[in-house]
Amino acid sequence: VSQDHETMAQVLFSRNMRLNVALTFWRKRSISELVAYLLRIEDLGVVVDCLPVLTNCLQEEKQYISLGCCVDLLPLVKSLLKSKFEEYVIVGLNWLQAVIKRWWSELSSKTEIINDGNIQILKQQLSGLWEQENHLTLVPGYTGNIAKVLCV
Repeated sequence: VSQDHETMAQVLFSRNMRLNVALTFWRKRSISELVAYLLRIEDLGVVVDCLPVLTNCLQEEKQYISLGCCVDLLPLVKSLLKSKFEEYVIVGLNWLQAVIKRWWSELSSKTEIINDGNIQILKQQLSGLWEQENHLTLVPGYTGNIAKVLCV
């Protein structure tokens, strides 16, 4: 039992240290550095802890979260959507919903000429994402319901 305790203590210590680094970037309002850090460490647990804060900022339409940062985060969110942990999937779906809502007018525009290349990239990535992850609409409960809303 004590051996398992030490392993768990190391895991929690490492996670706490990574979250403190993420918090430092957040406090400096250096969102691009925070996103780069999350991409570099590839720790989905830390991503799941940080993403709800970013989701709230998107919902409040805070200007310091750029479309480019959201495009950069999409690969991590794709990993969350493939997770065996429902909470990870829910966090990813909630973030996607906030991104789509935040940039809906640009995403839904039929105009072929879009000044921001990130909109085109986001459109392509979202399209590809739903081709791969449309099975989430079959999940019962909240997860399936939010996936259905995003697929429409």
